[in-house]
Amino acid sequence: MRITAISDMHGNLGSAREALDLTEPDLILSCGDWGDPGEVNPADLQSIIAKARVLTVYGNHDDLEVLFAARNTDGSPVLLSPGEIREIGGLRFAGISGIWAKSHRKPYYVTDEDVAHQVALIAGRGVDVLLTHGCPVGLADGLPGGTRGGQRCFLNAFHVIAPRVHLCGHLHFAQERNLSSGRVVINVGYTCEGDYWVLEIGPQEVRVRQYKL
Repeated sequence: MRITAISDMHGNLGSAREALDLTEPDLILSCGDWGDPGEVNPADLQSIIAKARVLTVYGNHDDLEVLFAARNTDGSPVLLSPGEIREIGGLRFAGISGIWAKSHRKPYYVTDEDVAHQVALIAGRGVDVLLTHGCPVGLADGLPGGTRGGQRCFLNAFHVIAPRVHLCGHLHFAQERNLSSGRVVINVGYTCEGDYWVLEIGPQEVRVRQYKL
């Protein structure tokens, strides 16, 4: 199965559409931040869904009403629900939406406790690919200035759920971290400016490649 991963479009879906036209994937994975309310309408999102089935989480720049309502051509939701495992082509996908915070002041804030609860629902269920908007600290969360932009709760999610591939976004800085276990963490980067990845996941092997338009 050929998979194209995108993230952080921020209302500019042109680059995502171009990447999908080039890769012709069987499945599209998104780590969120499609665009704030008013930046992405249902027709815009449908132009992506029309190219292939979509699975996504939401970030801190998303129209939640539009994402909750969006459906693939087979009627399945594009948005992964908390604790949900979606199986496609023999692979199992899960997601944790939102961005880390210490409160619930915004609808897209998730606390350490929220993430831990979702991890408990997913753990031990053989997840191949985990989608999050926030990043695991110390793994594919580097910033150009040398600092880190990840959170410990997402690092714990990675270790406990133990996916073969963990895709994240938010930082607008594409990067990859391969571990000795054979698992890989990818920050998809800034699709708004042309970052995307192609994944080929087989029974024994994971191949990933970074692209920029």
